[in-house]
Amino acid sequence: MSRGRHHGGDRSGNRFGDRGGDTPRTGGPGERSVYGVGPVREVIARRPESVKVLWVDPQRAGKTAGDPVAQIVQAARAAGIRVEDRDRQTLDGAAGEGGRHQGIIAWLGAFGYADVDDLVAGAGDEPALIVALDGVEDPRNLGAILRSAYLLGAHGVIIPEHRAAQVTAVVAKASAGASELVPIAQVGNLVRALDQLRELGLWRVAVHAEMDAKPISEIDGTLPLVLVLGAEGTGVRPLVAKNCDFHALIPMQRSAVGSFNVSVAAALALYEMRRQRTTRS
Repeated sequence: MSRGRHHGGDRSGNRFGDRGGDTPRTGGPGERSVYGVGPVREVIARRPESVKVLWVDPQRAGKTAGDPVAQIVQAARAAGIRVEDRDRQTLDGAAGEGGRHQGIIAWLGAFGYADVDDLVAGAGDEPALIVALDGVEDPRNLGAILRSAYLLGAHGVIIPEHRAAQVTAVVAKASAGASELVPIAQVGNLVRALDQLRELGLWRVAVHAEMDAKPISEIDGTLPLVLVLGAEGTGVRPLVAKNCDFHALIPMQRSAVGSFNVSVAAALALYEMRRQRTTRS
């Protein structure tokens, strides 16, 4: 059962924020904020019930019906969302330094994580493709992985509850809004979560450069899969790797500067799985 699947944002470079990790200079009537035309439009279209109040620049909201902010205000009012005028200084403060709010900010409730089985169910008739992260602590890496997961059609991302980055404003910014679009499950025990996925029919693939690992291109990407990637520096823990069905590596032409960053490795692995699914369909 889901504890509240979340969505939101879009593929644009607009910014998201919340009260944790990257606090805006000015607070508002919600646990976190979504700002910018694209992300706000998306969250109102997908989950209007999550929006507590919409702050808008009256100079934008009062323009012609063709103005995107005016269109969003109209959609918000149709959905029963309260709309409040705020001056540019207040909006700038709520978005924080460098935040491109474009005259519109939506205040939302607390972030809602999905359950593991919801991620699989969300795949529908397609073989599930999920990313599981083993202790990725850098929030920018997590954000980049979420962005790749969304763009390359993954059905969800799993993160540990402890000793790992959680969804904060830094993560949301790095994801360019994807943190509000791709379902994210938070688990207390990653090994148990992987066992649960195996029971649901997914094959577990540890993506790391171990001796018995095969090139990622030799993994059958058309199968229901969960790609397991490890923390920066340490990689996939032995106990987690032991519970995986396959081990895959991403071949490199040069190794003088070490291995791929985890977010790059995730993007490359997801691309290969998506490439196989596209060419074999």
